[in-house]
Amino acid sequence: MHSRAGTSALDGYRSARARRRRGAVVGAGLLALAGLAGWAAVELGGPMGVLLGVLAVACLGVAWLIRPRRDPERWRRGAAGEVATARLLDRLPGGRWVVLHDLRIPGSRANVDHLVIGPTGVWVIDTKTTRARVRAGWRLVRFGDRPLDPGPTMWEAQVVADRLGTRVRPVIAVHGRGLRRRGARCGQVRVLSATRLVRHLRRGRRRLDRDRIADLAERAGRVFFLEKASYG
Repeated sequence: MHSRAGTSALDGYRSARARRRRGAVVGAGLLALAGLAGWAAVELGGPMGVLLGVLAVACLGVAWLIRPRRDPERWRRGAAGEVATARLLDRLPGGRWVVLHDLRIPGSRANVDHLVIGPTGVWVIDTKTTRARVRAGWRLVRFGDRPLDPGPTMWEAQVVADRLGTRVRPVIAVHGRGLRRRGARCGQVRVLSATRLVRHLRRGRRRLDRDRIADLAERAGRVFFLEKASYG
């Protein structure tokens, strides 16, 4: 069954791109109005000129406030990263693993990028894609100068654990350069290069049998809003 990894990120990209376009059109109109009002203020002078000057300043202020702040392309890069992670997870042995993508958490705008249920346990996978160099220190990971926040991933794992009634381990899979082979720790979350993810999931003690895996997968399908499931 084909997955729909990255669906939420693509929706975010389309929404951000539409807002950026609307903002650009409105901003251009406000700048034109500000220029016209400023010219008229100089030409007319007097009380009317003052009012037109205030109007010009107000138009400039509104144009600044509605300026596009976020790059819509980051959403598309995020979606591409989630799709790439899904393809890596397709390598998990068939018949023994269940992989769910883009699970929407009820009552929240958040979503779980990937939920993996297999012999070694239950895993919440958060995909991160960065063009900056990844640097790891003592329980701290940076993308360039920006510290990676593990909080959302830990929260998602706890929500899944509470809903499924089982232990859930969080992992951040990074598509980027600079992360050492063995990965790193960011708070309580394991951070790995995406290319090392499948090997990490398969290693370790066997915790779940086939019946338990099937039960947890069925429960996840009832609890969360998911696009599609991929059985690999």
